[in-house]
Amino acid sequence: MAIAGIVAGGTGSRMGNTVPKQFLPLCGRPVIVRTIEKFIGREGIDAVIVGVNPDWYDHMQSLISEYFPAGVYAARGGADRSDTIVNIIRYAIDDLGYDQDEILLTHDAVRPFVTEKMISDSIDAMSHCEICTAAVGATDTMLISEDGQTASGFPLRSTMYRVQTPQTFRMGRFLSMLSAVPQDRRGEITDACSVFHRQGVRVCIIGGSESNIKLTFPADFAAAEGFIRASGKE
Repeated sequence: MAIAGIVAGGTGSRMGNTVPKQFLPLCGRPVIVRTIEKFIGREGIDAVIVGVNPDWYDHMQSLISEYFPAGVYAARGGADRSDTIVNIIRYAIDDLGYDQDEILLTHDAVRPFVTEKMISDSIDAMSHCEICTAAVGATDTMLISEDGQTASGFPLRSTMYRVQTPQTFRMGRFLSMLSAVPQDRRGEITDACSVFHRQGVRVCIIGGSESNIKLTFPADFAAAEGFIRASGKE
């Protein structure tokens, strides 16, 4: 069995709202609720743990009580993404009694269109990978800029991928990998894959989806609402 760890520690600053974007309504239901619904009850998923900003912990608990009768839990998030994942893992082990060798699928709270295939592929990949991430091939030409003003390189597009979530690994292995990163370098870590890659671990790729968008800006919400209405699954 596996656990879904929903990372919901953001404050929504790029949306310009006082309410974090994961709690904003999307066609009548909060984004975070729609995201959890993609995991809860899925084959292979035993529980869902949401790592949430401590200021919104009580609100998250209220949503859990309102929408989910069982299997969904809230853990207080940390100072950054890695800390929030650690808190999710600690909650799974210390509060729910899971073994550290259990599989954890970490997923962005604001990606409510993750597919069942991406979830099952992530779990299956753990038979031969230490960590895997969903990703899609880049369709635009990419450039590298060291100063933010001029291009310093143009990598081969066929080798470029856009990283998505889920990112999947065994809980104890993540704790071990993170402990090897010096404290003064942890600010450079942007996701779970970075933790493993720094230690020389091969990161496997499972197919992502163009529909698995991350809701970051107001225009993303408009696109998401259109997608939901077109699908007829409001």
